[in-house]
Amino acid sequence: MKVVLIALLCASIVPAMAQSAPRTTGASKPTAKRAPSAAVRSECVTAVGLCVTVPASWQRLGNIFDDLGFVVAEQHAGTDSASWPQISVAAIDVPPQKGGSALSLDALVDIVLTPDGSFTSSETQQRTRLLLNGASAEILRVKLHNDAATDATQADTIEEVALIEGDDGLVYSIALRCAPSELTRLEPIFQKTARSWRVKPPAIPAKPTQDSDKK
Repeated sequence: MKVVLIALLCASIVPAMAQSAPRTTGASKPTAKRAPSAAVRSECVTAVGLCVTVPASWQRLGNIFDDLGFVVAEQHAGTDSASWPQISVAAIDVPPQKGGSALSLDALVDIVLTPDGSFTSSETQQRTRLLLNGASAEILRVKLHNDAATDATQADTIEEVALIEGDDGLVYSIALRCAPSELTRLEPIFQKTARSWRVKPPAIPAKPTQDSDKK
């Protein structure tokens, strides 16, 4: 998955219902039931402590970018895993430009807009600047087209990427790749994953006990 460049939600508390309700005359109206929340789990880029929340049913396919990222995918029976809808998460160490200034998010977005070798062209569908958990971010949705695709249903791919300014020169990338027909269903999942990002502080090593010092 092209996750950009160089090396690139929710428990509800439901109040208890009253044991009895006031009696009313006439036919009672049916009560709408709230759809249950999909099960989720936390996945992390251990090297930098970057964590997000993903659907519990999605499979972690492995790490990318020298363990600075990972890919999770929704399994579709009978199909190659390369065609499954995927979300990739990565921490990108952006090298400074000439003069020492950091590469801006806008410059990174321009790189995203350039299709890689497996696609012929790209079309920007949406670009949004916002704050995600207090950090400056941009979300970009691109439609990628491959003229050489033998199957017309696989000629187009949607990639939606959130680029988030992290600490110490890092940029966090969260990207969804799916077929255009799947976007309406998967867009809320991507948004929840992007908004769930957080950096977990490294664990403090336990101090040796007195008994271990004597050994």
